Amino acid sequence: MRVEFAIVELTAAPVADEFRQELSFSSEASLLINSRASRLCRYRPRALAPQPILPSRSIPFSALSAISDGEKSKRIQQTFDEFNESWLVYWNAYIDLQNQLYESLKAARDVTWLGATDSAKMSEINSAQRQLFATMPRRLDYAPLGQINRSMDYALSKVNELLAALFSEKEKCKRLETAIDILTEKANRTKQELQTES
Repeated sequence: MRVEFAIVELTAAPVADEFRQELSFSSEASLLINSRASRLCRYRPRALAPQPILPSRSIPFSALSAISDGEKSKRIQQTFDEFNESWLVYWNAYIDLQNQLYESLKAARDVTWLGATDSAKMSEINSAQRQLFATMPRRLDYAPLGQINRSMDYALSKVNELLAALFSEKEKCKRLETAIDILTEKANRTKQELQTES
């Protein structure tokens, strides 16, 4: 079998022309891509136009103010209700203590009378006790409410007066406890002396 090969000779001009054509195409494509890229780089986002404010479904300010005032008034009323309850607790404790103080005072007075060994001593004791009972403070009388003062300064001044009175009362209760301890000690001693005499 016989094989024949055909040899084709290319000249330099067509090859060069084809190379220049490919180079020109690639350059144009590169220029086209670079041009698009430069335009993209120069692109700046436009500022967003202000959006219209749509009507809100939130509660109007006047309604919020009314709700706020209503809640505040309800909270204040609840505070006064709780205060009135605590005042009644204090009242009951005060009445019990006051009644007991009167009973203790009366019993102690009766013991002092035991020292009246003669008429002169009895006169001396009676005179001293008369002066003491003259300084006895009166119990608090009921006074009806005549008018309502809604001034905030007035209300705060009354609360401050109460706080000052309670502070003073607590200090005086400490003195009362000390006086009770001393009187109890002296009463026990007097009891022992009387028992030794009997």
